[in-house]
Amino acid sequence: MKTLALIALIAACSPDRGPRWREAGATTPRAGGTLRIASQTAITTLDPAVAYDETSIAAIHMMVDGLVGYAVDSTAVEPRLAERWDISPDGLTYRFTLRAGLTYADGKRIVARDFERALERALAMKDSPYGSHLAGVAGAQAVLEGKTTDCTGIVTIDDRTLELRLTAPNAAMLYELAMPFAAPLTEESLAGAPLRRGPLPSGPYELVEWDEGRRIELVRRAHYHDPTRQRIERIVLLENVPRDLQFMMFERGELDAAERLTASDLRWIQQQPAWAPHLKTRALMNAFGSRMNVREKPFDDKRVRQAMNYAVDKQRIVKLLTGTAVSSHGVLAPGAFGRDDTIAPYPHDPAKARALLAEAGYPDGFSLDYMTLADEEAEKLAVSLKADLAAVGIDMSITQVTFSAFADAISKPTGPKFSIVTWVGDFPDPLSLLDPLFHSRYIAEENATNFSFFKNTELDGILDAARGETDLAKRAALYKRAERILYDEAPWIWGYHQLMTEVTHPYVRGYQPHPIWVRDYTPAWLDLGADGERVER
Repeated sequence: MKTLALIALIAACSPDRGPRWREAGATTPRAGGTLRIASQTAITTLDPAVAYDETSIAAIHMMVDGLVGYAVDSTAVEPRLAERWDISPDGLTYRFTLRAGLTYADGKRIVARDFERALERALAMKDSPYGSHLAGVAGAQAVLEGKTTDCTGIVTIDDRTLELRLTAPNAAMLYELAMPFAAPLTEESLAGAPLRRGPLPSGPYELVEWDEGRRIELVRRAHYHDPTRQRIERIVLLENVPRDLQFMMFERGELDAAERLTASDLRWIQQQPAWAPHLKTRALMNAFGSRMNVREKPFDDKRVRQAMNYAVDKQRIVKLLTGTAVSSHGVLAPGAFGRDDTIAPYPHDPAKARALLAEAGYPDGFSLDYMTLADEEAEKLAVSLKADLAAVGIDMSITQVTFSAFADAISKPTGPKFSIVTWVGDFPDPLSLLDPLFHSRYIAEENATNFSFFKNTELDGILDAARGETDLAKRAALYKRAERILYDEAPWIWGYHQLMTEVTHPYVRGYQPHPIWVRDYTPAWLDLGADGERVER
């Protein structure tokens, strides 16, 4: 620790902390080079039908493609392994035509049956969080209930043609099929080594090595149809690297990018004109707050949950996050379709909070534990929350755990009653946030995503109606009603929406954080010297 402190002191005192490496000067994108990046969390699995955390999905996304994907720096859906798609006038049939000549990394041909196999697997797997995305496909419910493994609404017409037949229109169907779980699978890949250790690559990169918890290495694969998505030759991702350490490694040239900068590092970067062009900021479909298990006392009383919201000073949270966040009244971020912009965040009103606690039978408050992540920023926010709750008579202790322990704990009813909660939407539609977080369909004894175990019959009906509503105005109105219910019921302390911040060295070209994939380096390229080395200034 003394060594790290000394390095940090030397760096802080350095008269020139501008970029040490520059672009080589290429006028068009070039291929080659190794990208070195890091994540503050670990990859938990490489199985596309199971992975549900940002770091795992980012790694998988580089290895697999589905029928459709997102355009560069956009949420517009475009063909990927499908050459095109056609939707019937009633919105119930989606027909996909595959590109000709598609193969996996091993040279085996990709056919329509491989997509059918992958989708049916997600439906049948008890530990997959994605099966419910296909619940509207004809015959899917029987697979979800374990009655069969054959979904009658997923139909292979021929080697290049796949049809999905729905029981009701689904306005988010293409978005859902852009997720990695919809990537093709061969029969042999299911019979071989566990997919947890890596899928059969259908995307731009393939796995070289995964040293779990430490690093993963990917390499550009042969036989991929789109060379513009694999210009970088090799990608090395280090796992479990704290953000402050990432930035130190970045400045020393050991990493080509640093993600989610700490408040002090971000403040410093923002003040440096030489670094300003290389700071990437992106508003994402995310929601941060504190979830309460509404099945457990004292959170089974709505007045307590509302009191918790009134107790929190959200403006102080924004200040603690150095302006990289905005306060929230729910989980839909500013600019999101269906968001009700007339709802203001709960005001900071300790007197109102104390009155509600007294009404609920807790005039003297209560004691409780709060689970959060073992991270500097998470700890800082937890300490702020503890102070706010203490001001209304609630004594809160703090328990910090790793991300994997946290994710496992809050997905079970037996987990912590009160904890931090974060969520990033799978696709750019309210369906990606409101349904998995608050529809009763997502309550389970294992792998629940309705982390508050919240059930409201009226809300369920509204979300079900919105899912199939094709009239955009009517659909937006339904989601605004849903937001009103959630604001009042308050299963979370509504916190904030955070911006993604990432800084890259100047030679990292063609890269922006993606609204959905967050860190998607598949369109990027490295402007290195002729020998593949980084060019000193």
